[in-house]
Amino acid sequence: MTTDDAHVQHTWQLRHPDGDEISIDLWTDDYTVRVDGGPDDGDQREGGRADVDHLLAKYQANGHRLVRDYPVNDPAVAEEPLEDDEREPDGRPEHCPECGSPVEYEARYSDDFREGAAWLCTGCKWGQWLTA
Repeated sequence: MTTDDAHVQHTWQLRHPDGDEISIDLWTDDYTVRVDGGPDDGDQREGGRADVDHLLAKYQANGHRLVRDYPVNDPAVAEEPLEDDEREPDGRPEHCPECGSPVEYEARYSDDFREGAAWLCTGCKWGQWLTA
């Protein structure tokens, strides 16, 4: 275990009744996961929270119990802050008119013919372009 934790976003500590201890660190890049102790000692993965969830389930099924988890440092900011012209405008459709699924806003959507802001269906991929 290292004493320098500037690269660590969150840590989970597990302990087995036989005394075996495992530490799982999610790094501030939000995708690197490092395991210290147990059968995966020194293992480094790049699946982020999905890897953490998988490892926690695996160890808990093996008899380990979560002793504690705690945030260490703030995570990296994955995206730049939205500019005023990227904020979702009023008038979002309640649901997709084609299939009834929820819609999401995409500020920079593009297809073969156009690029710009659009509301898109999460199901059938119907899209409604926004006009300036």
